[in-house]
Amino acid sequence: MHYVKVFFGVLLGVVVFLFLDYALPSKNTVRITNTSNRLTPITSANAIFYATDDAGTVENAQGQRDVRFIDTVRPNGKVFVYRNEDTGWIWPPYFKYDSSNLQAEASNLQSSKQDPQWVSVTAYGWRLAWLSSYPNAISVDTLAGPDERPRNWPAMIILTVLFVFLLLIWRMWNQFRERTIDPAIKSADTQWDEAAGRSRSFFDRLKGKGK
Repeated sequence: MHYVKVFFGVLLGVVVFLFLDYALPSKNTVRITNTSNRLTPITSANAIFYATDDAGTVENAQGQRDVRFIDTVRPNGKVFVYRNEDTGWIWPPYFKYDSSNLQAEASNLQSSKQDPQWVSVTAYGWRLAWLSSYPNAISVDTLAGPDERPRNWPAMIILTVLFVFLLLIWRMWNQFRERTIDPAIKSADTQWDEAAGRSRSFFDRLKGKGK
């Protein structure tokens, strides 16, 4: 039973970590090389990584969607691609409705390798090439250079609030267990011991009469 609890505890921890890793905003220092729109196939395998129709996105009869993309290069030379979709009021709750403005801003910040303009892109999500999924860009901020690393205050604040909330839940659970569950278990154990004692006494008396 102990190993079953450990297994489910580890499994729950992994699920929570993956959930937070996907939903929380991240910041990356990049150089924008291109912005574009292209028809992207949305399948049952990757639909979870794209916005819903409620956010204003529309798919054609072939299951394709006109999605905005932002192509970038990191300081180490590796390329990285973001999508740029409105989230609306759907999960995750970024309430993003300015994808057109963000696309125009990203287009204006394009730069070359010879004269780079480094920016910090705030986004959420994963880049999974085999599922054609891309992080969704939320905002773009200019940087003084590739070595500047702005703090990810939104993620830090959210994690702090979640930690405080979990701490409160843990304390409430301990108090509930100490005041309600533990006394109930102790009372049940006492009643069981008393019932077992009465049963032993009864059978002992029967054995005595039989002799």
